[in-house]
Amino acid sequence: MVIAKPEWFKKKNDFYSFEMTWQGTLYLIATVSLIFIGMMLPQNIIISIAITGLFLFLFFDMLYAYLQAMDEREKSHYSVAMRNTAWGMIITIIIFSIILSSFNGIEDNLGILIIVTAFVGAIINFSTRYKLEKES
Repeated sequence: MVIAKPEWFKKKNDFYSFEMTWQGTLYLIATVSLIFIGMMLPQNIIISIAITGLFLFLFFDMLYAYLQAMDEREKSHYSVAMRNTAWGMIITIIIFSIILSSFNGIEDNLGILIIVTAFVGAIINFSTRYKLEKES
């Protein structure tokens, strides 16, 4: 952990929060804004590699700090939610690839495949964590 601190990512009591303090939210916004900054800058391989490297560094630093802030129950819920998300995304990719390949081919609709898969993964993750939190 280099920049992010686990205290920034301690879970709050309200369900609809970002599950972090304002420092963690600001860190997340700064990390995600690198994607938009990279899109606005001229397309140069050096700039693209630098922005991507900085984004990945900050993202994994934030993820490490977030995982350090969890207790044992939250870690087990996180593991179950990630397992369900991975299986749901694998099944979505297979089914959606079969559907797309029967129409125009996967290459023409790769963006749609990625967006649908991410959306399904987010729904599965959110619903699994919600269910596990309500049960405990």
